[in-house]
Amino acid sequence: MLVVTSLAHFMNDGMAFFIPVVAALLAAGHASSPLVITAMLTVFYLASASFGVVVGFTVASGPSRGRVMALGLFVVALGLWGFVAALGSAPGPGRDALAIASAIVAGVGSAVYHPVGGSMLQSAFGASAGRALGVNGSFGSLGRALYPTLFVAATALDVGRDGAMAIFAVVGVVSALVIAGTVGRLTDGEGLAENSSPAVRPRMRSLLTRSVVALMVIAFFRSVAFIGVVSWMPIYLTSHRHLSVARLGLTVTLMYLGGIVGQPVFGLLADRFDRRWMLALNSVGSALATVAYVASSGAWATVFLLFFGFFTFSGFPLLLSLVPDYVSSESHVMGNALVWGVGSTGGQALGPLVVTLLTGGAYHRLGFAFTVLAVLAGLTAVGTPLLARVTHGARVALFG
Repeated sequence: MLVVTSLAHFMNDGMAFFIPVVAALLAAGHASSPLVITAMLTVFYLASASFGVVVGFTVASGPSRGRVMALGLFVVALGLWGFVAALGSAPGPGRDALAIASAIVAGVGSAVYHPVGGSMLQSAFGASAGRALGVNGSFGSLGRALYPTLFVAATALDVGRDGAMAIFAVVGVVSALVIAGTVGRLTDGEGLAENSSPAVRPRMRSLLTRSVVALMVIAFFRSVAFIGVVSWMPIYLTSHRHLSVARLGLTVTLMYLGGIVGQPVFGLLADRFDRRWMLALNSVGSALATVAYVASSGAWATVFLLFFGFFTFSGFPLLLSLVPDYVSSESHVMGNALVWGVGSTGGQALGPLVVTLLTGGAYHRLGFAFTVLAVLAGLTAVGTPLLARVTHGARVALFG
């Protein structure tokens, strides 16, 4: 199960987090206005947040989750096909409309993985879910890190940017089919398919405890800050640091590399220490790294960008290891959908818009906007005492 869900996380995050790079390609040479780019990024995250709630209400904590997870990947790949068509179109209203529509499709598909894949790991690993989520999350970070560089490598093979995007879309479709077939063959003894007892649908009122609501709010404002920075980072790199397309891909990859190490580290810390304070440490660390990156240049900027990735992309094992502390096992999918879908992804929908408001549509003010969002990220640590402390019992072995 860890292998299957990790492959799904790799594909989901690789495709979904490549969309800010697509935004930079659409904005290149001012072909698409800041308003269109903001609309595209906003509807992507808004579609992901809103459909995540639908996933929470409709997907039961049972064996069918794996196929639903694969279906989500398939829909994200369809969104990439739409971007292929948009990049190949002449600049104008038609191209902008196609890009926005493709963002909606990709957002709907990307809403599926985190609540569903996370619940599968939570159910299997119990109190040691933090470590499993950390290992799993590192593959998501690996996907984010590799996709920009793979894009540069593909364009160097004379297939062009449209051909490189088409390759990503094909690989996404094939991966979804492979994962769906693999999930279908797994049995109860192999740990993916769970018991066949009737699913218990949780009631919303029983889930919205103080701790769940506080965790949703913390996740929301963290994501406003983090995704506000991440979604505009490719444009910041081209407009402020004046990077070429090749260096842009490599630098974005560098930013995501930190999460490959950060996710298992924070997953381990989540199982060994108070998860609430590890979440606060993560928020403050990301805030400080953001300010340091904006204020630095040269080799130091590279170092701080790595630290930014280390903290920023390590929220998955922290947030989703906290969810089982506050909801019952049959409510994992819904709890994940509330915290990750409504909270984290809802903040992602607002983040790009907040940056636009802070900059007034002027790219030269992006550094200022990033600094303001860093302060917001650090302030989320203040909400930590609102989360109830839970004492964990026996641990489940990660590979046993």
